[in-house]
Amino acid sequence: MKILEAQSATLTNYEVYTHLTEQRARYAKKEMQGRRPGNLETVVKELLDYFHEAPSPLGSKPFPYNEHTIRTLFERLRPYDFTKAEFLMILNLRPTKPENLNTIVEEMEGRFPGEELQLEICEIITEVLGKPDGEAERHAMSENAIEARKEVERQGGENAEMEE
Repeated sequence: MKILEAQSATLTNYEVYTHLTEQRARYAKKEMQGRRPGNLETVVKELLDYFHEAPSPLGSKPFPYNEHTIRTLFERLRPYDFTKAEFLMILNLRPTKPENLNTIVEEMEGRFPGEELQLEICEIITEVLGKPDGEAERHAMSENAIEARKEVERQGGENAEMEE
């Protein structure tokens, strides 16, 4: 396989999700198992699993995105003059608090002074993309923290064995 044009477009998580689900359905319908790379199904499954897990906006119920979501969000946020990269990150991460938005927007305090303006932007995002499921996010974060602790413990045990 040869790459013809490196990064000719940047895709949102929703666009990747839509493409993968359409491809999966098309391959299942045509039963083209032998024509695909061996690890393709694994990669697709892992990506779709990632998209369905909190805190991903695509993991929310009801599903927050549709064909008009990107256009609607872009139109509503146009007056704020976000860069393409900022808009993409807003769409992918769905920041609902100014603290979250601050991690995405470069020089946010200078460009959007005052908490009222920042809250206004977050309200627009919430209106278009919906509110995250707080309980699912807390559960996912606690599971991730438990897994991280286990990994640190495993690595600590391996390091202790190497020192002996």
